[in-house]
Amino acid sequence: MDHATSDLKEFITDLVIPHQRCNVNINPDHISMLEGTKIKKQHSRKRRSHKSGVLSRKENAKLGLNTLPTKQMKYEEALPLHDLWKGYVREHLELREGSEVPQVHDPRYEEFSRQLVKLDLHGAKLRVVQSKCRTLENLAGICVMDTKNVLKLLGKDHRLRTIPKSECVFGMKVGNMEFTIFGQHLNIRPAERSVKKIKNFVEPFM
Repeated sequence: MDHATSDLKEFITDLVIPHQRCNVNINPDHISMLEGTKIKKQHSRKRRSHKSGVLSRKENAKLGLNTLPTKQMKYEEALPLHDLWKGYVREHLELREGSEVPQVHDPRYEEFSRQLVKLDLHGAKLRVVQSKCRTLENLAGICVMDTKNVLKLLGKDHRLRTIPKSECVFGMKVGNMEFTIFGQHLNIRPAERSVKKIKNFVEPFM
């Protein structure tokens, strides 16, 4: 009997009324069977996860699936992605030709701002309008990667720049409308952001 099993046996025995403890008979095999069942379940879960073909975040990082080439990408190659995004954002925000952004006093403003923050930014043209790091201000480009903490923007000079969300305020245009989005409230993965309850962190200006 190993030390852990012995300790467990003593613990169970101590729960019994003292004068009845002599009648307690614990089979250590039962304890080991319970432990073995737990281990088997853990192994079966691991086998299922591998069989499903879903890679973990660590496996993605190890294979380099979360990285982008810094010099091979061209701005023109990202323009089709931006065109797709424009169609997506109009459908997501239910925008029609000539429609206007709801003003702060408009009952629709709260829901509109929440939906805007929930946008998937892959393909959006963004500009850093304000930052704690002055060298980041006025940097602009098409977002080609949106992670939990950073946005990667591909500029017209074909340079891929990593912009920390929490340090910046971003400007984004949708048609003839322009919005300011506070990056500190985007610090969540896009898939999680789309279902998370979000307060108002968007300021429209015309």
